Amino acid sequence: MKKLVAALLIGAVVVFIVNLLIDAGVFYQVEEHGTEQCQKIGAIPGVEDIAPLPHGDALASSVDQYHKTSGALYYLKQGDTPQRLSGDYPTAFFPHGIDVWQQDGETWVYVVNHRPEGDYIEVFRFDRAEMRLAYQPTMSRSVGNNINDIAVIDQSRWLLTRDHHWSGLAGRFEDYLRLPLARVLLVDEHGLHTLLDRLHFANGIYYNQQRGLLYVAETTTGAVSSWAWHPNGKAPVLVGRLTGLHGVDNIIPKGDQLLVAAHPQLLKLAAYQKDPQARSPSMVWRLKISPHGELHDAEIFYQSDGRALAAISVAAPLGKHVIMGSVFDNGLLLCQAQQ
Repeated sequence: MKKLVAALLIGAVVVFIVNLLIDAGVFYQVEEHGTEQCQKIGAIPGVEDIAPLPHGDALASSVDQYHKTSGALYYLKQGDTPQRLSGDYPTAFFPHGIDVWQQDGETWVYVVNHRPEGDYIEVFRFDRAEMRLAYQPTMSRSVGNNINDIAVIDQSRWLLTRDHHWSGLAGRFEDYLRLPLARVLLVDEHGLHTLLDRLHFANGIYYNQQRGLLYVAETTTGAVSSWAWHPNGKAPVLVGRLTGLHGVDNIIPKGDQLLVAAHPQLLKLAAYQKDPQARSPSMVWRLKISPHGELHDAEIFYQSDGRALAAISVAAPLGKHVIMGSVFDNGLLLCQAQQ
């Protein structure tokens, strides 16, 4: 009996490890796809996230992750060189996720900032005529730790992904043990509230307020889930879950589709985080949205071994093209938007 129990335990551990390696992309073969349609532009470091603007242009967050120097926001327009936006930045500015909100012709920019003392949401007003950011310290606020991405509902209500419960080494064990401790937070004038929990490495988030649909990327399980939810309404209801997408990162809408960047080999991403010579493969999915909000027809838009741009973390529409940024690498990829 003891031998049987031991054999079952060993078998369970083997299955657990194999599934972990599959989700980490150890057995995944990266094949070049769509690379001939892209050209590298700019030299700005670490464009982890991009927020499209209504006129076909976009804003991007940038920070040198290797040297840990304070970062900035950039203005992107098809045909123009990326432009660093001037303005009053916080003293310690290490931007990550970014989103924009429009009201009465004004553009408000919300940025996840990893300050040394903890994560903040920093708010700016974007003056397009002057190409300048006006920092709004009274609207900015502390939001705890391990905040990854933001989706703005209105001026004072935001959705945030908290990718880990713990930081540092404990956070790595959280990943390796596949502990579902990540969550989606709702921030309002009363504080921070858990909207979704029991997630695995909650990363990119996108909220379509008109349709009441919320999309969340879970990196370590390679899944994007869709939820029906309206502010001031009931708890989110799961609409569907698309799996097998390999280390998904940021989610950006493009028409009736979603562009989802992904890291097909997560162990190589971890190595690249420590050594820029290691490189890390890149992938971008194009997902279709059904009338009811489910995701279907996952199609690879771009895939490479990372030589052109490693560790792509975001892909967003820019005019008639798609532009891609990387959490660690320098520069951007501008690609033709395939039909």
